[in-house]
Parts: sequence; C-alpha cells; structure tokens
Amino acid sequence: MVEANTMESTPEAARATYAEMQVVLIDDDPMMLRSLTGALSDLGFAIKSFDQPAEGIDWIRDNGADIVISDIRMPKIDGFEVLERVKEIDPLCDVIFITAFAQSEHAIRALRHGASDFFHKPFSLSELHAAIERTTRYRMLAQQRALLSEQVNVLNEQINHDARGETAMLGKSPAMVRLAADIVDVATTNSTVLIIGESGTGKELVATAIHQTSPLKDKPFITVNCASIPEDLFESEMFGHKRGAFTGAVESRTGYVEAADGGTLFLDEIGDMPMKTQPKILRLLEQKVYRRVGETEETRIEVRVIAATNRDLDTMVKEKHFREDLFYRLSVCTLSLPALRERKEDVPLLATYFGLKFCDEMGKSIDKIDDTALAALMAYDYPGNVRELRNVMENTVIHYKHTGTIRREDLPERMLGGNADAPGPSSENWPIDTMKFLDVERMLYSEALNRTEQNVTASARLLGISRGKLRRRLAALDMQPAEDE
Repeated sequence: MVEANTMESTPEAARATYAEMQVVLIDDDPMMLRSLTGALSDLGFAIKSFDQPAEGIDWIRDNGADIVISDIRMPKIDGFEVLERVKEIDPLCDVIFITAFAQSEHAIRALRHGASDFFHKPFSLSELHAAIERTTRYRMLAQQRALLSEQVNVLNEQINHDARGETAMLGKSPAMVRLAADIVDVATTNSTVLIIGESGTGKELVATAIHQTSPLKDKPFITVNCASIPEDLFESEMFGHKRGAFTGAVESRTGYVEAADGGTLFLDEIGDMPMKTQPKILRLLEQKVYRRVGETEETRIEVRVIAATNRDLDTMVKEKHFREDLFYRLSVCTLSLPALRERKEDVPLLATYFGLKFCDEMGKSIDKIDDTALAALMAYDYPGNVRELRNVMENTVIHYKHTGTIRREDLPERMLGGNADAPGPSSENWPIDTMKFLDVERMLYSEALNRTEQNVTASARLLGISRGKLRRRLAALDMQPAEDE
C-alpha cells in the first residue's frame, strides 16, 4: 500500500502544471488503484486508472499519456509487456514500475528496457511524488533541447535563404536564445505581432522567420515600408483603388493588403503610418475587412499582420501621434530585439559569418579573424547594429590585399577607436601585437571600474552587460573590485 504522505501542500503553480499531465495507473489490485488515485488526485494530477492492462494500453493508444505507473506481476499482460507496448505507442511516455516482489533483477531489467523508476511496495507517496517530479524535469529538459535544436535549424535555414544578406540572425547569447524561442511560440499562432528594436537589429528578418516557421509559410509574405510611401498615396498603395477613383487612376490597382490574402502582411516602420490611415488598419485587424479607394463595398480577407518599428510607440500614443487602440491591437505579441551592443558575445560569430560570406562572393581567401581584430570589433558600440557590422566586414573584405588572417589594421579606421559615439579606453599605448583577447578584456573591465570608482553595478551598466555577468567575468579573470575587498 501507499504510506501516508508527509509532504507539505503542493504550491498552486505546481498544481497547475500537474493538472496538464495525464497519469495512467495500471494495477490488478483494486485497493492499490484506489489509494494511488486518491493520493495523486489530491496533488492535482489528472488520473486514469485500470485494473486490466489491455484496457489501459488501448486507452493510452487513443488518448495518450505523460506518465504510466504500472505493477509488474499481473495476469495475461505483465508490466514488462505494458512497458514495451507503451513505448511503441509513444517513446517519450515515462513508465514507473511498482511491485510487491523485491527482486533486484526486476529492477535492473526494468531500467534497461526504458523504465524511468522502480519502487517496492509499500512505498511513501513522497517517494513516488519525487520520482514523478524527476521524470517531469527530465521530460521538460528533453523537450527544451529538442525545441532549441528545432529553433536553431529554423533560424539557420532562414539565414541561408536571406538572399539580400542585409542582416544575419545568428547568436548564442541568452537574448538570442530567448528570441528564437519567442519566434517559435508566436509562429504557431495567428496573433498580430509587434517587433520593436533599433535600426539594423533585423526586424524584417525576424518577421520573415515567423512567417517561414508558421503554417502560412507557403502563402504570400508581403512587406510594406510605411516610411517610404507618400502620405497622399498611402491608402491607394495599401488597399488598392478602383479605376477613376482619383485623377491619374486610369486603371484599377491591387493593393498590398489584397496581395497578402491568405498569408502575412509585414508593416515595417509602422510608426510612420499616416494618422488618417490608422483607423482603416485597425478595422482590417479587428473585422478582417478593407475597402479599395473609390469603392463603397468592403471586401473580407484573411491575413496575418506583423508590424515593426524603431520608434517609441508608447510616447507617440501619449503625444497623440499614434492611435492608442491601434497600438494595443498591434502589440498582442511583442518581440523586443536586442541591440548588438547588448549582446557583444555574438560579435565574433557574426563577424566571421559576414567575413566568410563576402570572401566567397568576392573570390578572396581569409582563414580567420585574429584576436587583435576581434578585440577592436568587440570594443565598438555599433550604433547601426548588425547592419553596421555587416557593412564593416564587407568593407574590410573589399580592401583586403592579403590571404590568411584579418588583423586589426585591416579594419576600417572608425573601428580602431572603440565606441563610435563616446570616449572609451584609449588604445594608443596598448601592445596590440603581443596582447591576447583576455588582456584586452581585463583592460576594458579595469577601465570601467576605474571610471565608476570600483562600482560593479555602474560598471556593468557602462559596459552594457548584466551585473551578474560582469561579476562572473571578473572572477574568471581573478579581478577583485575594490568595493568587494
């Protein structure tokens, strides 16, 4: 039997997670089934119990299960056959064995054949609960690894199809890992998405990745740059017009909205959309209808809208330069793209990617970027973000006269002074030819700490990294700030 539970009450967050998990109990002992069903139901699990293994297996085949808890010795179908059949149905389903027969060979055989855990009767509910939690954590980690792998494949595929090569959504920084996860999350929905970020961070690339990852990937993807359309032509360009609708309208015209029917409409620089057009975009989002210029009847349409801007829409709403209702309708899902200076750890990967890309295009041979060049690239703040880094590497490859390694002196002049907009640590007296990247990193942190009177928080803010990350790097470099002494 199950011994009394000595655990504290389950937190509400855990109960919510348990409620989403389907646990199937299989045991030919009705008393054991009632005991386990009651105990696990009290913890919040969704329970289905069977005293006939065949019925339990049929139910799992039709409905699925996250965890199966099964006895081993049962008539007709024993626990090992239950394990085998469950794994055939769903290899990811976890099976936990319980048995009254304490034979070590059973435990060894169970674990070898894929069981997650093994318990001898009687056992405490706290032990079983702990086993379920372990199993759940392993399952979640496996799912996360699979999801991250899928995200990396999706993003790499998208990069390979980026014909213009203006930006590359590469990076292993935490910010980019989160962004990859967010892209996969929103891609599976039909919700409106607002992408915010500075110029050059890759907003259009993110919008394209969302479309390519979504069920609409084989449908049209229409991009509209709202800043490039004259205000007096905006409605005609967006919604189309009827012949004779205005002077010069010698024939009917299909607008961007109609062209995107069934697919995705990407409104770039949405903050530059004329105020008089905004109510019509709002109606398109809310009612899925639009009207051509010169027509009286509305046309129904199915289109997903993704918008992007580098402007502060919150401030624009407060200043009455952007409609509040449209802002809230656009920002159902908001993705914030990090500036390159906020993810400097991705600079070497991006620089290498662009360097190899342009070498291939120009027929030049470059093996790598050396530490001195990487130090200069890392020290720069990139007001133009990834687009600026791309241009830097294109310029470098264009003027590169050697073969082998890109060095610091091969980079454009503006890259050699660090921050483009603010004074940084002077490189005038640095022994560049002998200095390694870690030496440059130490100098950078030392300069930041000196400027902030050894204040780690202020230094982290100055460097554009988190306080925790700076502390970890200081520890790795055996640097102890004076405030901690």
